[in-house]
Amino acid sequence: MSNAAWLNDRFRERVRDCIREIESGTGAEVVATVCVRSGHYRHADYLVGVLFSLGALLFYLLYPEPLFDDIAVVLVVASFVVGALFSYAWSGLRRLLVSGKVLDEAVHKSALASFVEQGITNTRGRTGVLVYVSLFEKRARVVADSGIPVERLGDRWTAAVREIEVSSRKGADAFAVALLALGPILAEAVPRAADDVNELPDEMVKA
Repeated sequence: MSNAAWLNDRFRERVRDCIREIESGTGAEVVATVCVRSGHYRHADYLVGVLFSLGALLFYLLYPEPLFDDIAVVLVVASFVVGALFSYAWSGLRRLLVSGKVLDEAVHKSALASFVEQGITNTRGRTGVLVYVSLFEKRARVVADSGIPVERLGDRWTAAVREIEVSSRKGADAFAVALLALGPILAEAVPRAADDVNELPDEMVKA
């Protein structure tokens, strides 16, 4: 999944238009946030560094010709650095070395933090909805404030949220379609009032 497709101006405009269309029929305030990465996962980089160092040490021990001891120290340390940087640069390998549970927890915590930091809790009717996508983890979370009756919406809300989560792995276009599908559900749950005021920005937030 290319990050460029999620972060270019064309997609940002498309998300903005989706949010405006959703909010034209509901009092809910929708904010879309795209984050490049929700966690650091340095332990994965260190693990690859250790494996590279181990390989260098085995090379030193098994090499048929005698080598200076100083070379072994430099070789092991340099291999660790190269391995760690290799893991950091190759997101596919890094993601493979991190458990799904750790990825889920990182995205969940980051989404909740964004919900508070962006002031989504400050709407008059507590009707803010954060749609949060984390690109490295290929995961999404939807956080709704207390004014959104998610319990009453039941399976429809659950299915819509699930579709957004799935769309984060399919790509930017699929996400835009899933985001727009929230409109009818939110319009039914929180109808737009005649004096409704747009309290939160419609522009996609890059975290």
